[in-house]
Amino acid sequence: MRILFVCTGNSCRSPMAELYFEELCRKAGRDDIDVRSAGTCAWDGGRISAPAAAVMRELGIDGGTFRSARLTDSLAAGFDLIVAMTRGHASDIQLLCPSSAGKVRLLLEFDGGGDVPDPYGGSVEHYRRVFESMRPALENLASFVMNSK
Repeated sequence: MRILFVCTGNSCRSPMAELYFEELCRKAGRDDIDVRSAGTCAWDGGRISAPAAAVMRELGIDGGTFRSARLTDSLAAGFDLIVAMTRGHASDIQLLCPSSAGKVRLLLEFDGGGDVPDPYGGSVEHYRRVFESMRPALENLASFVMNSK
């Protein structure tokens, strides 16, 4: 199973989702699940934002090797599930990646619905709150994926 998390710049929300989801898979011994992230307006090779990296470090997760990727139709085509942070991202994915439109889900569909707010420019505490709003959905998604097949 290949999962792609998508936000805008691929520096805040989707990297935190990718890194945390990878950790959940690692702890479960599931090396068959490939997790990546991309941004609808990202450039290739950027780093995770400093506050997002700090939140991940608090969890014992190192984001130092993370590099951003720009969402393209060819990139999206290689994934089984594309998880958008907001309804706007889901719409953008459908426009940018028409061949993958049927693979798109919102992250918070896995925990009550809604959009994940953008923490860009906020404090570490703001990033922490945004991550904590994502965490239950990521854990529910992990359970769903790991119990499939």
